[in-house]
Amino acid sequence: MPRYLIKGIFPEAGVALLAGQYSAGKTFIGVDIALSLIYGKAFLGRKVKAGAVLWLAAEGSGEIDARVFAARRERFGDDSNSRIPFLCPSALPTGGPQLVVTELKGMIRAARGWLSEAYPDSPLRLVVIDTLPAFVALQDENGNAEAAQLMKMLATVGNEAGVLILPITHFGKGPESGVRGASAFAAGADAILACKAEIDAQTGVVSGPRSLALTKSRRGGTGPLGTFSIAGTSIGYDEDQEPETAGYVVFGDGGSENAKKPPPHHVRVLLDAINEAILAHGSLIQIFPNEPPLKAVRVDHARDEFNRAYTVGDSAASNDAKRQAYHRAYKILRDGNRFGNRTVHGVEYLWLI
Repeated sequence: MPRYLIKGIFPEAGVALLAGQYSAGKTFIGVDIALSLIYGKAFLGRKVKAGAVLWLAAEGSGEIDARVFAARRERFGDDSNSRIPFLCPSALPTGGPQLVVTELKGMIRAARGWLSEAYPDSPLRLVVIDTLPAFVALQDENGNAEAAQLMKMLATVGNEAGVLILPITHFGKGPESGVRGASAFAAGADAILACKAEIDAQTGVVSGPRSLALTKSRRGGTGPLGTFSIAGTSIGYDEDQEPETAGYVVFGDGGSENAKKPPPHHVRVLLDAINEAILAHGSLIQIFPNEPPLKAVRVDHARDEFNRAYTVGDSAASNDAKRQAYHRAYKILRDGNRFGNRTVHGVEYLWLI
């Protein structure tokens, strides 16, 4: 039976991504997740495995203490400012994937050793990397081979240590483009939690509520989780004796029903079509150099299966309606990281993620 860290969202061990645009609220959500584990409180109504958190602040390190303090008081009713099993070391490794991951293993061992004495009832559960691009130096973040190797190493570290590695990372040019950089980042993740917001490109001002969605899960069950906003609270005074504020997450209540809605008909048909096409025509394809081959199928086989199966009401849809429905479903599933696609030797292939 698969084990969970947050039921229905994150597995107990491995690697997942917390992704979103700049200013979408990724770090605030990460802090809320971390404190949910530390206090053993449900996250968005979902059970969690209580335990300690190791937070590696490769960027924004000067803000993390204030955000944790604000969320502890406003979200979890703890204004004591007492010590909690939230480890945020100031010294972090620098370098390429191999060096940084080796150092990461040592940091996890050290954290577990310290926790066994200071908090024997709080095992290390989560390692947050904020952010992945700032934490590890890649030669080319758009290179699939290097990205796949990094994600594989992080997954191995997480599974061997029995913890979830949760890198925070960015979307591309817009939320519709998905995780920034090589497609192998998304392909290598066990789950992807996405923060989205309407952000004015000129001012950076967020309009309306932000949204949170599970856009990938190897165990299924993807979809919207709810909405949230960032509220501010006074946490004291700065060196000029002026009030200082910090933000914390306030969740809306519109996500629970949306999360139960099944995907639209054309999306379900395309998912089934990809599965059927893989069963009938799929083969092992060397998608990425130096990586194991993937069971993939030519995109035209999946499209043919969709055209055969797609109907509207009790009758077959017109060719034009099928074409439009196919393209809409393709975009929804691609943006949700439900499949990978890549052209190999002039042929486009799909594989399920």
